[in-house]
Amino acid sequence: MSFNPELEKLYSPSMWSRRYGSAELISKFVELSHKVVDEARKTIPCQIDIPYGSSERMKYDIYGTNLSNDAPVVIFIHGGYYQEGSKETIGFGIPSLVAQGIKVILLGYDLCPAVKLADIVGQIKVATTEILTISKKNEATNVWIVGHSAGAHLAASLLHDVEWRARMAERNLLPLLKGIALFGGIYHLRDILDLSTNAVLQLTEEEIKKYSFNDLDTTELTPVEGINVIVGVGECDSPEFIQSSKHYAQEQH
Repeated sequence: MSFNPELEKLYSPSMWSRRYGSAELISKFVELSHKVVDEARKTIPCQIDIPYGSSERMKYDIYGTNLSNDAPVVIFIHGGYYQEGSKETIGFGIPSLVAQGIKVILLGYDLCPAVKLADIVGQIKVATTEILTISKKNEATNVWIVGHSAGAHLAASLLHDVEWRARMAERNLLPLLKGIALFGGIYHLRDILDLSTNAVLQLTEEEIKKYSFNDLDTTELTPVEGINVIVGVGECDSPEFIQSSKHYAQEQH
């Protein structure tokens, strides 16, 4: 099967850097992100690889374990097109946030093709529910979720799951979730069917329809009171990612 090179580039964030080629950019990003996390593990009180499921990747790290129980919490969800990356690639904010009295949680999850997108979304819900439950027990002041790239899309999936939101409300956990920040995300998945990356993702029509949030009928989606939604992009993000984020942000109003 042949692929459209222009479409491939539009959906490849690493190809839009002004400083590095795609392969070099990814290599430097991974190197730097791991360096930050390695240093944080040496200098900041933390608890690593807390399991929330049975697989090797279903784990999260907590930084700032020396902070008071009621300290606010920020959960970070990494990107990597659902097939790459790890919780160790989204720890840039650890030092500054912990210094301000905020606990940082880096969330890992299984990757395609070992699992399907629907499985990953389910894992994010399981982990978030567990963290919210613990945060409530600790009387944390609030919880925020931050997602980057594919992680932004996964974080957004929580907003669009009415049943999950209802369960969180019934358990009085939803009021703890004060905000979701989505950076460099993509919210329209249909074009992925025509990309080479789908050889790994193997997205189905059902998943495309369910998780393409820009295409959803939101007329019956009840707004969540008290949850701030921030949608952001980088100056050098792909034009397609920027447009998708703008469209998604407009739908939130």
